[in-house]
Amino acid sequence: MQLNIRAFALAVGSITAAAFTICAFFVAVAPEATAAFIGYLLHINLSGLTRAISWGSFFAGLLGVGIGMALWTGAVAWIYNRLS
Repeated sequence: MQLNIRAFALAVGSITAAAFTICAFFVAVAPEATAAFIGYLLHINLSGLTRAISWGSFFAGLLGVGIGMALWTGAVAWIYNRLS
């Protein structure tokens, strides 16, 4: 089975961008509670590491994470197709 590299990369990039948006929403609304929750999940102390999210930082992060994941996923799909 061959993967459609473009479709797979776009799907993962889109889902990652959506997850980033949801996470950014919670950080913007309740930064301390979100940091505490993520700290519990990762078993680390994140208190004092919260920062305000601006529109610029949100869009830069959204593009960076979405495009970055799409590129990595495209590379993985390409390697998978070559090895299968």
